[in-house]
Amino acid sequence: MRTRMIRSAVMVWAVCFALALGASASSAKTYEFMQTDRNVAWFNNLSETAFTGLRVVFTDEVLPSQAIGLGAVLELVSNEAGVLVYQGTIPPYGVWEIDWALDGPRVHAASWIGADGTEVPIDVHSPHARMWYQIPPGTDDPDDGCISYVPIDIEFKAGWSYDPDGLPLVRHQWSWSDGLALEGETVDRTFWRPGWYTVILTAWDLEGLSHSASETFYIYRCLCEEAEQ
Repeated sequence: MRTRMIRSAVMVWAVCFALALGASASSAKTYEFMQTDRNVAWFNNLSETAFTGLRVVFTDEVLPSQAIGLGAVLELVSNEAGVLVYQGTIPPYGVWEIDWALDGPRVHAASWIGADGTEVPIDVHSPHARMWYQIPPGTDDPDDGCISYVPIDIEFKAGWSYDPDGLPLVRHQWSWSDGLALEGETVDRTFWRPGWYTVILTAWDLEGLSHSASETFYIYRCLCEEAEQ
């Protein structure tokens, strides 16, 4: 089967959706996985190196329903016993997507293939930490017709975090740059002072594997009145 690079709206949507869940570059992962009406796996070359191939090992025989790239041109040259080998070019920040049946096997292992044949392992088992929170718009100028809202309570959610192996997540830890740390899938915290804050979410699965995502945001002193309406 021969595949080609397709800059399609579907592919752009898929990449944007994955980034939206992560929200920041710091949470991006080389391997992303999603289930819709099929299994969808993305392999993102986040390195500064161009690779000439991709090797993906499944838990059983698999027949891809689609294989497309964004900035990548790869050809399937081998599919034996559930081991797919693609050859071509995947440059830095290129993406390769593989789709297969929803009731199909899981990805067991994967690796990039260098020009000299050296394989660089890809982590396909660690969980994916995903956070959600909402900071209302504001200002630091109390003369803008706004009202004070510091202190303010903000809810942080990790419900979009998941494990690509389907294992449950057993722990979620939140830590902020001002020293506060909390545990739980959903946590609330109060911000008493305006300023820049960085939050780090770390998620663990049953195997003890973990992944961290970080975000930086700003807490304003005053809440704009239009945001209250």
